[in-house]
Parts: sequence; structure tokens; C-alpha cells
Amino acid sequence: MSGDFEMIRINTGERVIIHEDGSELRDAVAPPSIEWCDKGQHYGNRLNGGYTGEGASMLWICLECSRS
Repeated sequence: MSGDFEMIRINTGERVIIHEDGSELRDAVAPPSIEWCDKGQHYGNRLNGGYTGEGASMLWICLECSRS
């Protein structure tokens, strides 16, 4: 592995950082308020957005794009 790895659980804000030496840092941060809209290809507000599809074909669509 090259560099640190950071992962944030979107719904809770729980974060884990795995450093190059294998040590872990776990804490909590404010959950992201925006998400990448797969339909409109832009960042959109997470409020009232949603996922469609299953598995590898799962897409997140913001509220604005879901109305169009």
C-alpha cells in the first residue's frame, strides 16, 4: 500500500484511517452533505436523493435529477 487510506461511513460519519505502517485511527466526523450524482454527473445535495439499482449497477441520483 502506498500512502494512507481513509474511509468514512456516509450515514454515521464514522471514519477509519489506515496508515502506511498498519496502524489505525478511528474517529467520527460530520457526514458529507453532498454526493456525486451519477445521472447528472455533478455533486448534489444528499437530502432527498436516493439510490437506484442493485449491486454494481447501483447509482445515486440527486433530487433535482430524479425529477427530470
